[in-house]
Amino acid sequence: MEKARTVDLAFAELPGHEMFELLEELRGDGPLARATFAGAPCFLTTTHGLLLEGFIDAAKFPPARLYQNSIARVIGPNFQSMEGARHTLYRRLATPAFRSRAVERYEREGMAELAHELLERLDGRGEADLASAFTHRFPFLVLCRLVGIPRDREDEFHQWAAEMVTPPNVPLEVCRRAAAEFTRYLAPTLAERRHEPRSDVISELIAAEVEGRHLTDEEISSHVKLMFSAGATTTCDGIGNLLHALLSHSGAWEQVVDDPSVRATAVHESLRWQTPVPNLPRISAEETVEFGGREIPPKSFVLFSMASANRDPAVYDDPHRFDPARSSRDILSFGRGERSCPGMHLAKKELSIALDVLIDRFPKLRLQGDPQASAPTGAIIRGPKTLPVALQ
Repeated sequence: MEKARTVDLAFAELPGHEMFELLEELRGDGPLARATFAGAPCFLTTTHGLLLEGFIDAAKFPPARLYQNSIARVIGPNFQSMEGARHTLYRRLATPAFRSRAVERYEREGMAELAHELLERLDGRGEADLASAFTHRFPFLVLCRLVGIPRDREDEFHQWAAEMVTPPNVPLEVCRRAAAEFTRYLAPTLAERRHEPRSDVISELIAAEVEGRHLTDEEISSHVKLMFSAGATTTCDGIGNLLHALLSHSGAWEQVVDDPSVRATAVHESLRWQTPVPNLPRISAEETVEFGGREIPPKSFVLFSMASANRDPAVYDDPHRFDPARSSRDILSFGRGERSCPGMHLAKKELSIALDVLIDRFPKLRLQGDPQASAPTGAIIRGPKTLPVALQ
């Protein structure tokens, strides 16, 4: 137990089953375990019930505080870093654009076309790294097309978005430089859409109005950067986790190839079994609070462990088994309550389309090498760095 408590979850790789072995050890410390984050003691939720309680209790765990101290320092204020009525207003202004008719049309027509466009480059090849060739690129390009980014610099947008995520080992000035480049290149597109709207997300954000309030160019830029730096990155990992799970379990890939009705449950099961955000840092209230049978000192780090909740044996039968046909629905991978992930519909759609197109083009896809060598890594943001596959 003492070793599990001292593993620094801000930096630990914990590939494959290693993270879940550590979480199982911490579960022995009760529903709220003592752990380490960024060199300091913290707490970690271990059960489904306690995590659900934490998501709903915004008074004990103000959701905006972490974003104010992290991503907002790079990309500027956004609805995730706002509190109370201001959060509600800006969320109502920013998020409907990603459920607009333009998005629905692109989901029906453009997303699969883009997946085919990326994967046709692999035609005729016997093997490839599916991470660099597809899973790390597809969600970023989806957002580029939805937002209306000029296509001549999509690769640079990909790099800037990745650098804005601010992992602890990346200097803040690198992240801010990437955000500044992103803003500078986005500015002409914003000006153009204000003059001549199109059927894209930027035009929707410009047109959005709530209580007589419109978003400024600076606010639109900040929210677009949020979608790229947070949403696209986690979806990349979600697709990678799905494919690694299917390809590393005997018969699982063949199951989804042969039976299309299983694909939706396989996507859902992968989000339970290996979620791309396994442990979400939160900062507790400014006064001591009681939670999980413990007293939490003011402004303490508490890790909301979706990974542990999604494998809680009190909720899921045989929780460590990956079962593409599992029908459970109560996963917490996208949070819960007023701060649940606004991009979850788009993310799940991207996972489903990526899977369909890969099956269509490469039904005999196989993982190469030791599955543990390409297993997902990371305790805060988690996904495979490489996916070496045989295509035929």
